[in-house]
Amino acid sequence: MQTNSRVVSESLESYAAGLLAESAFFSALSAGEADPGHVRDVFGQYYLWRNRFHRWFGICVAKSAPVDDALNVPRVLTELIACLRHEIKGDHHRLALSFLAALGIEDPARIKALPVTDSYAESFLHCYSPGDRSGDEALAALAGRGLAGPGRDRIITGALSRHYGVTSGLEFFSPLGEEEAMPSRAIIRGRRAGTERLVEAARLEIWEHITFWDDVYYAILGMENELAS
Repeated sequence: MQTNSRVVSESLESYAAGLLAESAFFSALSAGEADPGHVRDVFGQYYLWRNRFHRWFGICVAKSAPVDDALNVPRVLTELIACLRHEIKGDHHRLALSFLAALGIEDPARIKALPVTDSYAESFLHCYSPGDRSGDEALAALAGRGLAGPGRDRIITGALSRHYGVTSGLEFFSPLGEEEAMPSRAIIRGRRAGTERLVEAARLEIWEHITFWDDVYYAILGMENELAS
């Protein structure tokens, strides 16, 4: 039986919304309860991860099937090229720097990556580089991360402007259309893996992405507690 792509994407968006509602960081941010310094540090780590995100697309390209093996390969590569084109636009980096400046980070080069940030940046490569993982699973995971973005961004832009006085630079988290995230139909287009495996890959990456924010938040709180003791 064919799975409806709309049903799949709506189910995954609902899953992401539930995780965001349970997230310690996003709950504190939404309520204006997170310390401004902690908020600044969390977004600094996000910036470091985001600067390495393009490597994830490389895995999807490397794992894609030969063109004569799958009718969808040209379309997949076209979508990946669009994503990569977005990644290398200078305007995207300018928006990132503008956002950090609005938070009070004038020199992003001084931000040092936490171990959890390095771990998350490498997680996609470690997970999908092995030969037993298909390119379809990697694409589904990439799409899952994208599906978590809109709800996350609504929380971020609303909370920062409402509770933290950040009114500029928020374009960094504005809707970016399909150039930002692989279309959700990528989740069910695979041939080498069943639909259930693709949906599970998407769910796992949604969980990984939202958990990353909480892990960074807890790491920052832990370092502050160590300094205070």
